Amino acid sequence: MDSSEVVYSRTERSLYMSFMTLVMLSLVCWFTFGIQIPWYYGTIWVLPWAILIPCFFNPLTIRVTGENIEARLGFGYLKKTIPLAEIKSIKAVDVPLSSRKNIWLCMNSRALQIISHDDDVLWLGSTDPETLASFIEK
Repeated sequence: MDSSEVVYSRTERSLYMSFMTLVMLSLVCWFTFGIQIPWYYGTIWVLPWAILIPCFFNPLTIRVTGENIEARLGFGYLKKTIPLAEIKSIKAVDVPLSSRKNIWLCMNSRALQIISHDDDVLWLGSTDPETLASFIEK
């Protein structure tokens, strides 16, 4: 198998982030057309968030190649590449709402826990972490 060939690719979308984007865009329309104030009073504070939320945090794309796991949030401003050779263990976990740091998650309650040889822990959010784990173990 070619080391750059993609063996698994999945895009996870967050319904919560999509909903928040729609709320922000609705606020922009309301500030612009709904109330009688100059358009820039409300729009200037709300419109950047409506653009930044989906660009930075939605969707989460996970790709497994012959050598790496690549995770990308949004349009690729936040990227993480993990060589498969550096992975010590993987397992599917349920993510509690209270513990969501060091996590790449699109508001999923399930994730794949990846522990590297230097004991760094990363959680990749997925609706089907078992399938992702099976492709990494191959």
